[in-house]
Amino acid sequence: MKIREILNIILINLIVFFALISIHELSHTASGMLFGCRYERSILIDSKLIGPYTEMYCSNIGYLLTLISSLIITSSFSFLFLLLNSSSRNLFPISLGLSIIFSSLDISIATGIQSLVYPIITIGFLVTSIGEYFIASSYVNNEIIDLFDVEKEVI
Repeated sequence: MKIREILNIILINLIVFFALISIHELSHTASGMLFGCRYERSILIDSKLIGPYTEMYCSNIGYLLTLISSLIITSSFSFLFLLLNSSSRNLFPISLGLSIIFSSLDISIATGIQSLVYPIITIGFLVTSIGEYFIASSYVNNEIIDLFDVEKEVI
């Protein structure tokens, strides 16, 4: 693969990554407000490098629903890639895998099983790896998702 193709894959991954982080935290905020939680703040980029998080104060059921909603909403976003053209569909497993990884702590807290985090992260990485394989093989087969050449998508 050429340098341009590798940069294109990196750019695609970064866009999906940051979009999913934003959607994940916004889904906590929106569902928390929907379930009557008291909203404090959502942090996407933290100067202390803690990572993105949302602070809310909820009842027990509102808290559980707010935790699980992030996986449901980000997974729904991932399924939207299946509606795109054939080469863009390869973004679905990447997006779904990242959705699983980002929601691993939420699922662990919701179930009360702390040791569940690592198997969930492993599953997310496997699904993401499958997506990366599909993206790379689409470049080899010239079914390219080219973010640098918009004209190609329009035609």
